This record gives sequence, C-alpha cells and structure tokens, in this order.
Amino acid sequence: MDSGQSEESELTYLEGEIKCPYSWSTGEIAGAFLESLRDRGTILGAVCGGCGTVAVPPQSYCEVCGASMKDWSEVGPTGVVMSWARVTDHFQGAPAEAPFRFVLVRLAGADTSMLHLAPDDERIKIGAKVVPEFREERTGSITDIKWFVPES
Repeated sequence: MDSGQSEESELTYLEGEIKCPYSWSTGEIAGAFLESLRDRGTILGAVCGGCGTVAVPPQSYCEVCGASMKDWSEVGPTGVVMSWARVTDHFQGAPAEAPFRFVLVRLAGADTSMLHLAPDDERIKIGAKVVPEFREERTGSITDIKWFVPES
C-alpha cells in the first residue's frame, strides 16, 4: 500500500427493531368522538364557531378559518366515497385481511372526508353511497367502525 492512502475498512451493521409502546390521553375533542362511537354507534363532527365548517374526524381548530371548534353535530350515517385505493396483498400492520379498500368518505352533514376501510367490493367506487358497519363489541376506538359498506 502506498503511503498517504488509507486502508478501506469493512463496515459492520447491526440490524434490529426498537419498539416503544405508548398511551396518550384522547383529550376532550377526540374523546367525545370516540365515546359517541362506543356508546351510541353515532358519528360526531366538530362545528367551527367561526365559519360553520363541520369536520370529521373532529379537531380542536378549524383548518378553514382557524377558529375554535366547540360545538357538535351528528353526521351520517350515509356517506359518499370521494376516493379509494384497493389493497391486494398483505402487509405488516394491515388494518384488515387483503383484499380490502381504503376509502375517503364524506359523511352527510360533514364538510371534510374521513379515511377508513371498505370491503373489496366493486360497488365501492367514487360517488358510491356507503354506511358504516359497526362492531358488536365497541371499545372507544376508530376501529369501532369495522368499515364502510355499500348502502342497501
């Protein structure tokens, strides 16, 4: 080896995974939304005190005008599919067994769309009317809505 040149060393890699389980408080806004799903099987939207926008899922401030969202409005249960994507292969952490669809649903009475799941059904397309299918046992999670199915 010539002087002035360094010898290249082989890099050693260690592959691993770090898991960090955590819990957090839902807060007043998300808590009320999730309690409504669990206790009544209804979907609530937050109403903006400034411009009247109804957001689902609810949030504490309006993305349109920035005002606080303090009032509630029951929305749906019927919604319209605004967009969808078909999942054909399983992936780690998938929310359902493939095939299924991710859908953006705008519920009646809401001004925003919510991302959720739908079965892999050819009737699930843009403009289709859908309704939520709630689980029998509900825990206060967004997954209390199993998915959205075509309106019968």
